[in-house]
Amino acid sequence: MAARVLVAVAVVAIAAIVVLYLSIIRSQGGPPDDTPWVVPFVAGYEVLMALLLAASLLVPPAIRPGLRGAASAGLFVLGVLAAFSIGLGDIIVAALAIAATVLAVVASPGRRTLVSLAVAAIASLAILLGGFQIAWSHIVCQPTGQSGGSSAGLFGGAAYDCTNGVLTVH
Repeated sequence: MAARVLVAVAVVAIAAIVVLYLSIIRSQGGPPDDTPWVVPFVAGYEVLMALLLAASLLVPPAIRPGLRGAASAGLFVLGVLAAFSIGLGDIIVAALAIAATVLAVVASPGRRTLVSLAVAAIASLAILLGGFQIAWSHIVCQPTGQSGGSSAGLFGGAAYDCTNGVLTVH
């Protein structure tokens, strides 16, 4: 019962974080971002983590640790990476998910449970980091005007300039 409450609170909190995150981004105004895939990726990843947690309420006990562990790892790492915006909320939700994961592991102990938990957490982080790499690498220049900056990346970022729709990477 306690795990169900932890998961339910985490799912509702993730929904609130996504709404808040999108509201903050929309309220900033200004010209379109040069990396337009980042915000949809972050929001989509948050929703995916909520779906994993919600699904953990419906699956057999042996599968719960993996789903909850994947969400725990993903939310915690996203929280650290997004420390200056939605990060604290994600870390708090990750703590709830971690507590639910621990309860699921205790309810279904064994080596197979721990292996599935580790594999799911690694897969979740691979999706997060791979998705960020793709989102950060997709730079879109506006048809008129100038902009520039640097893109982040797992293997190093790149400085770029946009002039009247033409991208120059340095």
